[in-house]
Amino acid sequence: MPCGNWDINSSLIPQIKKIHLVIALSTDMPATSIHEQDLIELLYQDKAGALTVDHLTLDSYLQGCAELGQPPVFKIEELPGTVEEAVGKWYMPEQYQSIDLDLYFAQRVSSLEEAERVALELSLFRERNMEQLLKFMIYLVDIMRENKIVWGVGRGSSVSSFLLFLVGLHSVNPIKYELDIREFIR
Repeated sequence: MPCGNWDINSSLIPQIKKIHLVIALSTDMPATSIHEQDLIELLYQDKAGALTVDHLTLDSYLQGCAELGQPPVFKIEELPGTVEEAVGKWYMPEQYQSIDLDLYFAQRVSSLEEAERVALELSLFRERNMEQLLKFMIYLVDIMRENKIVWGVGRGSSVSSFLLFLVGLHSVNPIKYELDIREFIR
């Protein structure tokens, strides 16, 4: 089988909504995931035939494997059924997993109004078991800053979250613009 034309059995087509293709060097390293939309856009070359992976993507992956002296690994993995299962599979260093969110946000407020908003939002995030998501957002923003990755000013209802503003995920101060957190957390 040529390295740039990996066939995926066409019998998987009905299962595409339930699976994603995971490409990883080993179980110890973070994996690159290609999800449903990526499969549709990148893997279909002939709707009537087998699914094939774009050769440029695969060639880059295979070249990286060869340079590291590691064999390529391809597997199909079930999508998590819940948010908790999904978050549990995300890579996040221990220093971020153990962040005290109360202390983290308390160190970033400068007024009583901000402290009250932080308390309200933290309680809403906790009611919905979304503390790990906040910790991951802190990690993600730190990684983007370290690597000089540029991201947008903000998008959609997320700009109504003061916590996400303090993390740096967006740059719209929802207190200044009187945005209601309930627009984000429904």
